[in-house]
Amino acid sequence: MSNLTGNIRLEGDRIIWGIVFALSLFSLLVVYSTAGWNFLFSHFVKILIGICAMYIVHKIKFKYFSKLGQLAYLSSLGLLILVLIIGVSINGASRWLTIAGLQFQPSDVAKLAILLYLARQLSKQRDYLAHFKYFAWYILCPLVLICLLILPNNFSTAALVFVNGLVLMFIAKVRLKFIAAIIGFAFIGALSIYVSAKYTSLGSQIMPRSITWVSRIDSFFDGSKNDMQHKDFQQVQALVAIQNGDITGVGPGKSIQRNVLPYSYSDFIYAIIIEEYGIIGGIGVILAYLILLFRAIKISFKVESLFGSLVTVGLMFSLVFQAIINMLVSVKVLPVTGQTLPLISMGGTSIVFTCITIGIILSISRDSTDRAYEEA
Repeated sequence: MSNLTGNIRLEGDRIIWGIVFALSLFSLLVVYSTAGWNFLFSHFVKILIGICAMYIVHKIKFKYFSKLGQLAYLSSLGLLILVLIIGVSINGASRWLTIAGLQFQPSDVAKLAILLYLARQLSKQRDYLAHFKYFAWYILCPLVLICLLILPNNFSTAALVFVNGLVLMFIAKVRLKFIAAIIGFAFIGALSIYVSAKYTSLGSQIMPRSITWVSRIDSFFDGSKNDMQHKDFQQVQALVAIQNGDITGVGPGKSIQRNVLPYSYSDFIYAIIIEEYGIIGGIGVILAYLILLFRAIKISFKVESLFGSLVTVGLMFSLVFQAIINMLVSVKVLPVTGQTLPLISMGGTSIVFTCITIGIILSISRDSTDRAYEEA
């Protein structure tokens, strides 16, 4: 037994390890409060699998993630096409695939794969990216293709992936006029989807989920009391939970709104955190995510390869950005998106892929002086 534990060494950034363990334990407390014993054990198993995956991944030399990123990108394209054809529909959205009894969202694979792929291309093709045709072929087209495949069933995830890609381009010093042009065309595209879904039947025929997106946006910006009570029920109840929590909270396991608020264990878990642990607890969670981001930035400065630096900041930004979106939805700063709180919300394969993401960052922090990825 002593030999086994002696062989298990946690390498890489110790602070990131500590925050991951702390958020995972905290997740068990909150999920128990919101979902009860029936779901606690399965959630614990998923966290355990995720941490094991993170440990295995962090032992892999990060140079191999360059080639693995290519394979993962091509695989995610196939999975996203497959989910459009035979996807399992849950809550009106066909986002899930079932393979060998395992149900997962291909978009979780795509979120990770596209960032690895873009980091590889931005580092290997950096001498050619000043020319738009090369930039469009190597960077823009792969990103747009992934987003378009995710879009029909999951607008918020497509937007999240798109923003993460833009941030990676900015870090890699892609010309700002290219990035500005992309943002402009993306805004026109999003506005076109909104207008066609709201005022014509064409939008709903092409993308049935667009009706839901329009409803959420309209209800968010409509401030009438009647609309607040009916269309924005989730966010209204989340605000009630936050109000109940005040500064110090009502105490662990004493939430009232958990019985009223839909998806209190996933999409709106942050509201329950504030209700039970107060604004102090909510700020503590925010600080934990910000520390993760700052640690990733610090690691990126130590990494001697552009690929490693881009992957570190890009992956951690995507995780923290998703957390911020989840929190802003809970406090009604953004419309409902369906994004979970990484490392805390109850989930399935999303927990595993989040842990794999952090495992890659830990692998890079472990071998920050390795430049051999250039040969991968």
